[in-house]
Amino acid sequence: MTQSIGQALRQAVRCLERHAIPEAQAAAEILLADVLALPRFRLYVEALSPLSASQYARYLAHVQRRLQGEPVQYITGTQEFWSLTFTVTPQVLIPRPESELLVEQGVALAQQWALAHPHAPLRLLDVGTGSGNLAISLAHTLPQAQVWAVDRSLGALQVARQNAQQLGCLERVRWVCGDLVTALQDGQSSFALCVANLPYVTTAEWHALPREIRAYEPTGALCGGSDGLDLIRRLVATSGAVIAPGGTLLLEVGWQQAAAVQHWCEQQAHVCATGVYEDFAGIARVVWARVGELG
Repeated sequence: MTQSIGQALRQAVRCLERHAIPEAQAAAEILLADVLALPRFRLYVEALSPLSASQYARYLAHVQRRLQGEPVQYITGTQEFWSLTFTVTPQVLIPRPESELLVEQGVALAQQWALAHPHAPLRLLDVGTGSGNLAISLAHTLPQAQVWAVDRSLGALQVARQNAQQLGCLERVRWVCGDLVTALQDGQSSFALCVANLPYVTTAEWHALPREIRAYEPTGALCGGSDGLDLIRRLVATSGAVIAPGGTLLLEVGWQQAAAVQHWCEQQAHVCATGVYEDFAGIARVVWARVGELG
């Protein structure tokens, strides 16, 4: 029996709801829109149109993967971020909307730097780039910037390069496979801005995360040790070697970590000022630390 778009969608929603899959309606719509290569609203405009046998089979396969816990973004292979479409695979963390705060504040800080240093190159650094969402969003928004992106995972860098190529920024981002900023501590790279969305999930939080995160997203991109701050502390301590005097470090942190991270920043000799930015929910989501001017 031929299924219409509307019938297939309703069946999928009911099935996902019976299995207590979060946001069942949205998941069913996104997966069907992916199969049909249509915007989601067109599913309702064309609700009476029939699905071919191959389309229906592919949709059922998508829904089955979601029932097993696989995130929608890995099934479709894409995620929207900063109004751009990024390819995502299990090699990289799925970009979250709250991380757009790093881009928003990073763009503002970079523009301030450019005004204060009109003859200096605008160099930006993304540490732990993953899918490249931060580095590419900054490069896309600030065409005058020179952007470096670092990750210790070669697989993640391959995904990030693919995204940069698809979004027209491949030649404007330099890709470095390495541990935090160790590969950049040569005295030659002095950055106006360093952004980082490093792993910050605590060991206790990890065990309480939903199955779809623990089973599918890369553990190394999420887990930050017993208090979640292992890598963040290391980056803060070494950031003075790569950030220019007057430049800024921006760190995304967990919902209860801002005070501890800000205090750690204040203990560093190269940091002259710190603060926090709150997200739309009023959570202190990003800690900033400014590197002191020489002399």
